[in-house]
Amino acid sequence: MVQEPDRAERLAVYASARLVDTGSHVGAIAFDPDDAGRALGDGRAVSGWSVFAGEETEEELTDADRLRLPSLAWVVARDPAVAMVTAGHDGSAGYWVREEDGPEGLPRWERLLP
Repeated sequence: MVQEPDRAERLAVYASARLVDTGSHVGAIAFDPDDAGRALGDGRAVSGWSVFAGEETEEELTDADRLRLPSLAWVVARDPAVAMVTAGHDGSAGYWVREEDGPEGLPRWERLLP
């Protein structure tokens, strides 16, 4: 029996090369419901999520060669704080930035756009 991969493994996240290639923590997250569900040629679908280190230049953000498509599972595994935003999300568009850790040691996320 072949086990079906976890749904998060089949959902691609737009990610900056700076984030993926350098191992930085996620500093900003965006969700675009218009992108969610778009099929990719490799059997995965776009999740609607985009993740960034938060210090990318305009050139980095607009250069397709500096875009990566890791799975949502990969992103959450290397930075579990991302799940604080993505888990249970209501599907509305939004943009979050990572703030300093709170007194309990957990990252805080500020939603900048509704």
